[in-house]
Amino acid sequence: MSLPSSFSARRLALGIALAGAFTLAGAADFAGRGVFNFRSDAGCPFAALAGKGNDCNRLALDDPDTRAALDIGAYTIRFVNTRSYAGKTIVGDVLLQGSGQARGGQRVPLTFHALLSRSGNEWSVSSHAHTPIGGEFSDIRIDPYQIVVVSESTTDHVLLTADQIVDALARPSLTARLANVFVQVEDNRADGAKDADITIGLGLSGASKSVARARFRAPGAKGRDLAEAMQQGNWTLELQALSGQIPRQVVQRDLFLYGLESQSLLQPLLQRGFRKNEKLVLGAASGKGYVRYDGQQREFAGADASARAFLQDSFIGLVLGWQQQHSPVKTKTDAR
Repeated sequence: MSLPSSFSARRLALGIALAGAFTLAGAADFAGRGVFNFRSDAGCPFAALAGKGNDCNRLALDDPDTRAALDIGAYTIRFVNTRSYAGKTIVGDVLLQGSGQARGGQRVPLTFHALLSRSGNEWSVSSHAHTPIGGEFSDIRIDPYQIVVVSESTTDHVLLTADQIVDALARPSLTARLANVFVQVEDNRADGAKDADITIGLGLSGASKSVARARFRAPGAKGRDLAEAMQQGNWTLELQALSGQIPRQVVQRDLFLYGLESQSLLQPLLQRGFRKNEKLVLGAASGKGYVRYDGQQREFAGADASARAFLQDSFIGLVLGWQQQHSPVKTKTDAR
């Protein structure tokens, strides 16, 4: 795998801008709350959404006390935070894009997601894989990053190695079982349907509880190109809560990650989370973006950027994007 030839950072949410970037040296430093994208040499799940730079890997900093250094030459992401937290608190995350070969020979987009937390002065990490279909995968292709944190003694501690990341992607169902995370995806499309439409459930297959429904509609789409579907200027991305039990912290963090937390219309959602059957819709009509929630709609110039980030970075988005390019399969499967 060749070394990256370029680096770029893109902030998708509120926060302090990039502290310093050194493209020639292949490194960048980040400080303050924000979400940043950087190049994936292994490719992106939906390349056209990422642009020519393939900037679909992600690094997020959740609070102003966290700093990170990205060394793309040494494939190392180093986090620094010396604050003591009263309880376990997410302070940042890393999302790496890759792909693997399914048993039938099909190449499938795979995403590795690691959440970094602090409790007191101690670091911890939880990680999982995003996959649009179930099964195990071989020939994993992903940039060989390691994730490192700096302890109080200023020495490095490796939280995740490149080999551990590959192992998690090769057997995502095992990783989910070890983490006690069971996510079910049901394809809601009828035969011949073009619009991506899924129901998300939590729990073991056959006994899962439906928690959300997600739909992506682009009437002007031609062929199977997700980016082209959005370029038509008429599309909707709809998220509906099927349960009032979605953790508020999950909703708050997603609004942060996808550049939505500053939207005045969404402040009730930010404060209390979803109520059962509530819908959040991002869309565009004749090229003009909007956000819709709780029966109200506002213009939102950033709708396209938020939707593109969601489709590429989130588990739900990955499945929706996969559906956009593949025929309906009327089965209920473990997808992560």
